[in-house]
Amino acid sequence: MSLDPPETIDPELLAAGYVPPDPDEPRPFELWSAVGDVRPWGTLIVLLAWGVMFLLEGRGGAFDNAGAMAAWGANATGLDAWASAWRLLASTFLHAGVAHVFFNATSLLVVAPAVERLFTRWGFWVVYAAGGATASLASLVWRGAHEGGASSLSVGGSGAVFALGGALLVAALRLHGRLAPSRARAFAAALLYLLAPALASGMTRHGTDNVAHGAGVAGGALLGLLLPISPRLGGSSTPPALRVLATLCALALAASLALALSGGLAYGG
Repeated sequence: MSLDPPETIDPELLAAGYVPPDPDEPRPFELWSAVGDVRPWGTLIVLLAWGVMFLLEGRGGAFDNAGAMAAWGANATGLDAWASAWRLLASTFLHAGVAHVFFNATSLLVVAPAVERLFTRWGFWVVYAAGGATASLASLVWRGAHEGGASSLSVGGSGAVFALGGALLVAALRLHGRLAPSRARAFAAALLYLLAPALASGMTRHGTDNVAHGAGVAGGALLGLLLPISPRLGGSSTPPALRVLATLCALALAASLALALSGGLAYGG
């Protein structure tokens, strides 16, 4: 696109305050043309794990059995530090029913591929694991402090999904100088349309873990500030420290999943 020199611009536009583009300013890029070809393998791995765990839970009758759900790795109050620690991540792979897993899965498919593309797959594993653990920990602390010592369980990947959404909201702000203004506004508005109603509906729906949702958004937003944007979008190359951290996050997720499978299958046996 060529830019007209100032002398060819309508004087009335200049008088009205129009500022012509700086010829040396980088042109806005089309977001998905730049990163839309990135395959969201991380998202698909998480979705597959959700599906496998859901089928195994159903086969073991965990949906109507609190003891079985706890054995599969539900985020439960009243446990020792080790038993609580691995459940912070394991519980993000569990769901309490068909509607629960369906709505979380559709939300994951909206936000997770975008995180993989904007923050690279390394960043995705950090946001899912650290954001999900933050959401689970906030839920655990809140329930432990407000339920009078009664044991309670929480399951679901929504805290991690909200963390991914929080990271994307920050990404929209960080990219506003590179995206066309209309694109940046549409991107942010779409995310708010997804996240805000979910938070609001949780206020009136019994059993919704809004503490986990709010903590997930906050944790994801913080990570969205700290993680580098993809080099394909003008960010810096992925530092070795982030690769190490992402690998540790992926290993922690795999270990928590293995412990959940071990506990759940042993309970069913």
